[in-house]
Amino acid sequence: MKINKRHLKETFLRWSVLILVLVVLCAFLLYKVRPVIVTYAKSQVETTLLNAANEAIINVIEKENLTYDGISRVSRNGDGTFTGVEIDTKQVNLFKSKISSEIQNIMSDKTYFDISIPLGTLFGSIYTAGLGPKITFHLQQTHTSKVDFKSNFCDAGINQVLHQIITEINMTANILLLGYSKSFCVSTTVIAAQTVIVGVVPDSYTNVIEEPGDDIADEIFNYSDVK
Repeated sequence: MKINKRHLKETFLRWSVLILVLVVLCAFLLYKVRPVIVTYAKSQVETTLLNAANEAIINVIEKENLTYDGISRVSRNGDGTFTGVEIDTKQVNLFKSKISSEIQNIMSDKTYFDISIPLGTLFGSIYTAGLGPKITFHLQQTHTSKVDFKSNFCDAGINQVLHQIITEINMTANILLLGYSKSFCVSTTVIAAQTVIVGVVPDSYTNVIEEPGDDIADEIFNYSDVK
């Protein structure tokens, strides 16, 4: 059987052109619908990270029995007047490390995720939003987290002040989608411990920030005496 080489060449060229056109068309469609996909993905990742952060703090507080007295000490003078609050920086650094590790453990099986978007929504029109069959997209996310402890004082009554030790978590997430990536930040705060201090409360306090490279905590809570 004689093979027509010219016919094979023409067939190959036609299929090559068809495949190229399909690839270009798919790339164009993906470019047009990408903002919708990223919006959906960002919302899902943000919710997942916030839930993971809150769960991590609760887990560490329960496992380590984190209490106000466990990471801070209220000092008074001879007549019982409140003079300051000292934070155990070693315990603070330990809890920061454990919370970061717990977030990583919770998110370890959530690197890849799927989102389903109605076909009409992908067109970006309010008239077709929510209509049509759902199309599923497979995406990947990565993240980093930074944990800090903040201190907050507020009035709680006559000669009373509420001292709160607040855990602040800042996360940077990155969504990966077919050669495209989108980064954004997610933050949350949770009260780790608090107590009401009764007595004469100083009018001011000092917050000492460490210099880069120091081996102390990121923030040292040093609330000194006010004469």
